[in-house]
Amino acid sequence: MRLDPVVMLFAPKAEGPAGRQRANRAAELRAHGFDVLRCNDMPELYRVAQARFSPDRLAMVVLDGTHDENCAAAASFRALHSGAGIVSMVEPDSETAVIQALQVGADNCCPQTGSTRLLVAMLLRLFHRAGNFQAPLAPQPDGDARPETWSLQEQGWVLVTPQGLRIGLTTGERAFLSTLLAMPDLRATHTQLIDAINASHALDDPQANQGRLGVLVSRLRRKFTDNGIDIPLKSVHNWGYMFTGPV
Repeated sequence: MRLDPVVMLFAPKAEGPAGRQRANRAAELRAHGFDVLRCNDMPELYRVAQARFSPDRLAMVVLDGTHDENCAAAASFRALHSGAGIVSMVEPDSETAVIQALQVGADNCCPQTGSTRLLVAMLLRLFHRAGNFQAPLAPQPDGDARPETWSLQEQGWVLVTPQGLRIGLTTGERAFLSTLLAMPDLRATHTQLIDAINASHALDDPQANQGRLGVLVSRLRRKFTDNGIDIPLKSVHNWGYMFTGPV
C-alpha cells in the first residue's frame, strides 16, 4: 500500500472561536507536512474520500464537526473504507462521547482542546498501522450475498442499511429506533417514543415532547438523505411512527 500524507479534515464553517479553532487546526497540520483537504459538509467529504481512497492508497480522516456529525461520518467511513484511519475530535472530559465515537468506527479520539502535536502523533500512528493493512478479499457473488434487511448493531448505536451502509446514531435516535424495532409490528405511539427518548437522556437534559420528537425524526431523515438513502419511516397521523423496512 502506498501511504499518502493527506488528511481529509471535516470541519464545517462556524463563527467565533469554533471557526478560528478549525482554521488554525488546518494550518497547523499543514505546517507539520500534511496535505490538508478541508471539507465543509458531509457530501463533500464523501466525494473527496471516494477520489482519494483506493486499495493501494490510503489517506487519513479527521472529523471536527459536531458529535452527531462525527459519529455519522465515522460509521459510514468504516463501512465504505474498512482500512481508513479515523480520528474524531471530542469534547474534553466527555467519556460518553469517546465511547460512542469508538463504537461507531473511529480509531482514536482527540480532545477539541488538545494540541496539534497530540493530533499529529495520533495520525502518524495510524499511518504506521496502515503500512501493514491489506485490503479485504472481495465477497463471492453468490456465497456472501448481503441480506436485504435493516439492523441495529454496535449495541444499538449504528443502523445498518440493506446496502451495508453504517449510520451512527445519537442517544435520542438510538432510543427512538430501538423502541420501534422492538415492537412486534414495528410501530409505536408518540408517548412510547417520547418516554423512551427521555429515559435515555440524563435527567438534566431537556425533556422531549411531541414537537422535539418531530425535530428528531426530521434530523434522522436528513442524516440518511445526506448519505444518499431514504430511511423507511412512516408517520402515522395523530398516533405515532412505523418502521416500514425489512428487519
